[in-house]
Amino acid sequence: MYRKVYVTKEVVEAINEENKTITYRAIEGDVLKEYKSFKVIIQSISKGEATWVHWPIEYEKRNKNIPHPIKLLEFVIHLCKELDDHLVQA
Repeated sequence: MYRKVYVTKEVVEAINEENKTITYRAIEGDVLKEYKSFKVIIQSISKGEATWVHWPIEYEKRNKNIPHPIKLLEFVIHLCKELDDHLVQA
C-alpha cells in the first residue's frame, strides 16, 4: 500500500490544565504547503471510569482546490486505535 509521508514541525501553543487541552501549531513542513495555518487541539475528557480524547483540527486551505485533511483524520483514528489496544493489553 502506498502511503505519503508528511514531515511537520510544530510548537505547543497552549496548555490549559483546567480544560485538559494541549494546542499544537504547525510552524514548518509539508502540511503548510497545502494549508496556510494548521492547529491540532487534543483534549482529554473523563466520563466515569472512561477517558475520551477529542481531536479538533483547525486549518485554512491555501486555495479551494486543496482537500480537507481527511487522510490526517484517518491517521489519528488509526493512532488512537493502536494506543487503545496497547493500553488494554497493559
